[in-house]
Amino acid sequence: MTELTSSELNPFQQDQNIQPQIQKADHPLSPEGRFGRLSYLAWLFIISMIYTCLLGISVALGLFAFFNSAERSIEALFNSFLGLSAIALIVVSIVAMFVAMICITIRRLHDLNKSGWLCLIFLIPLVGTIFSIYVMAAKGTEGENKYGIKRPTEQTEKVIGSLYLILMIVYLLVMIPLMFNMQSMMSNLEQAQLQEQAMMSEGEPEELTDEQLAAYLEQAESEGEEFAYADGESVEISENADSSAEDAAIAAAEASVE
Repeated sequence: MTELTSSELNPFQQDQNIQPQIQKADHPLSPEGRFGRLSYLAWLFIISMIYTCLLGISVALGLFAFFNSAERSIEALFNSFLGLSAIALIVVSIVAMFVAMICITIRRLHDLNKSGWLCLIFLIPLVGTIFSIYVMAAKGTEGENKYGIKRPTEQTEKVIGSLYLILMIVYLLVMIPLMFNMQSMMSNLEQAQLQEQAMMSEGEPEELTDEQLAAYLEQAESEGEEFAYADGESVEISENADSSAEDAAIAAAEASVE
């Protein structure tokens, strides 16, 4: 009689040679895995806020170092500990923000079943802006794709992502009309400047050539003689008027004496 093995006795027993799969911990700033739309927006907002705070601290340190220096020049930032700390903090914050943005964008592209190398499109002017709208708005693939299973969006990410989306919509609704108004104001200002320049150019005397200047002088001399002749006639008329007035006065005096 043959002996039965343990696997034959219990066919539902798990195979000891099969090792259980260990699920990796999900790090939001890791380039591996996938990101949904709200998760991507939430971490965009978080990274932007952290970068803004670090930038504000670095600017405050730089201003403190600038006003406390005797020279009060840009060179003072490189000669003091606070100034060097401000510069180092700016550099570190910019690099950290750039790396974090790349990581979450790669995860978002993975959710769209796209390669992470497509994030280089952001470096192209205008095309990068259109591509960023696509990355934020496009719906990810359902189920599993070649970059893994779909990552569930956490409740905190839903709240922060929705808040950031509302803020972006309000910002666009305010800025787009303002930009059009600024363009119309700039065009009106340019037209006013052109009209002012045209009026000033009309008021300035034109440069005369030698021939025009000689003709103008001859005309001025002839007009001067006519004016002198006219003045002479007016003088004679006034003198005749004075003499007639004197004769009338003498005749009146003689009549009164008689």
